[in-house]
Amino acid sequence: MEASESEHLKSLIFSTAQELWEDKDALGRFLTVVRRSEGFAKLADTLEQSEVRPANATFYGVKSTEFQN
Repeated sequence: MEASESEHLKSLIFSTAQELWEDKDALGRFLTVVRRSEGFAKLADTLEQSEVRPANATFYGVKSTEFQN
């Protein structure tokens, strides 16, 4: 079964948030862009409020892994 476009975007968001985690300014700018995407504002809010680096996308049940290390 092929992952949907939404799954691909979620995977990209989680992976990018992991990479930018230490640079809070860059992370904040990225999440501002994510909030403009239809359906991902809540995800961006959750990531920004988190105090720990996000897990891999597969931890959240995202099936798309092409952006994972």
